[in-house]
Amino acid sequence: MLSLASSSLSYAGVATAPVTQRAVPVRMQAKLETLPLVTRPDYLDGTLAADQGLDPLGFVTKYGDFKVSVPALKTTEAEPTMEYKNLKKVLKQEFYGFEIALGPNTKDNERTLMWMREAEVKHARLAMLAAAGWPLAELWHGGLSNLVGAPYQLDVTQGRSLSVLNGGLGEVAPFLLLVALFTSYVECSTLDNVYGLTATGKTMKPNGQLVMKSYVPGDCGFDPLNLYGYFGQNIGVMEQMRRDKDPAYAFQLAEEARREMETTEIKNGRLAMLAITGFAFQEAVWGTPVVDQTPIFFTFFGDVLAPGALKSLGLF
Repeated sequence: MLSLASSSLSYAGVATAPVTQRAVPVRMQAKLETLPLVTRPDYLDGTLAADQGLDPLGFVTKYGDFKVSVPALKTTEAEPTMEYKNLKKVLKQEFYGFEIALGPNTKDNERTLMWMREAEVKHARLAMLAAAGWPLAELWHGGLSNLVGAPYQLDVTQGRSLSVLNGGLGEVAPFLLLVALFTSYVECSTLDNVYGLTATGKTMKPNGQLVMKSYVPGDCGFDPLNLYGYFGQNIGVMEQMRRDKDPAYAFQLAEEARREMETTEIKNGRLAMLAITGFAFQEAVWGTPVVDQTPIFFTFFGDVLAPGALKSLGLF
């Protein structure tokens, strides 16, 4: 799902050249201008990855301190009246309201922007998983059910993936509960990585080790495949020599490689969010699985070359 596109590197000299004199940054993404008649907001200064200067609906300025008033019924004790003189106390009910913050609950545009980027990154990751899992569930569920002798759960939706619009989520309620509990655990255990909930800068670990803590949107401290360091590994021999001798240059390379992967991730995630939304509405409107609506995109290339090859195995 992550697009691992690569391009060439440029070299600006070995240890004699200062770090700031690199002629061309490592694989920096091309930056698009804003649309005609759309002004780039001040808070979108290009610092974040994949920042194209677009916030035409003004989400950052409008919803940073967005709150909803909720009416409620309040019960209090009142003095007994003549009609209720035999009662020791009388209950009185009245309406009052309170507010619920739907967002970062701040008027600081920078904090609001970071809060929304945190939400965007996490939704993008979920969307990338969903965009792959949705068609795979429709393609493989029948075959896997046959292999393990389990019931075909997609009967309730006529072969479509279980979703809010398609229905059938009650069939997998225990699994959804486990996912919700696991997600809550991850969120609660990584709250200190969210901008505004912890101080950045020098801090100390429980074992007394001094570390520099910074904020990176969506960073949960989990990268077992070292994807964020992928681009930094594909460099020339001369740059490797300079990196090994110059810690500042090595830090700059790592920072640029991470930023490029962040840009790749968020762009693929945005596309995945559009894709999964399209899947849901396509199936809700037409009532057929998305893999049947456009089968060419969901057919194994071997089966395209030799139709019926996989079906002959009795799996599909």
